[in-house]
Amino acid sequence: MARTFTLVRHGQSTYNVQGLVNGDPSVPVYLTDLGVEQATAACGALDEFDFDLAIHTRFSRTRQTLGILLGGSEVPIEVYPELDDVHLGIFEGRPVAEYREWRYSHTPTDPPPGEGESRVDVLYRYLRGFERMLDEDASCVLAVLHDVTIRFLANAVMGADPLDGPVKDVQNAEIYTFDETQMHHGLAIIRDRLGY
Repeated sequence: MARTFTLVRHGQSTYNVQGLVNGDPSVPVYLTDLGVEQATAACGALDEFDFDLAIHTRFSRTRQTLGILLGGSEVPIEVYPELDDVHLGIFEGRPVAEYREWRYSHTPTDPPPGEGESRVDVLYRYLRGFERMLDEDASCVLAVLHDVTIRFLANAVMGADPLDGPVKDVQNAEIYTFDETQMHHGLAIIRDRLGY
């Protein structure tokens, strides 16, 4: 049986509604009522899968979404800090527009002030996380992640620049499923982008 890796963005969060960024997992940011509805609606699209491993990041919104998607199923769960959202330094808790304005005027190797992560540093971290996922002894993986995490991999799977490919936005509770060949291809593109 072919291995599958299903990546789902968390449901709408309170910070999504407020237009704020959150890259610090110690800050509690939960799903809105709509976010719960989105995650619940996504369950139907996952009925065909028999997951034998479930993954979330250290963020409340991914853990909460995963709980809804699993619906009490006894699937082993692992936490992947490697696939956490981006650490944004001084922009933590501030409007998305402020961070984007800063990002557009800096290179992918520039970290935000205040011990933030550059986009290239994040890509290195995500590479490690997806390599870990591929190394798992599991054939059907469900991972609840973040917009950037899924977007970088989706672009790479398409053969595009992970940081600046055609996938510009992953909607709340949107689902991407890749097979093992696609995952290996995407990671090869990421390694190439990183120069190794």
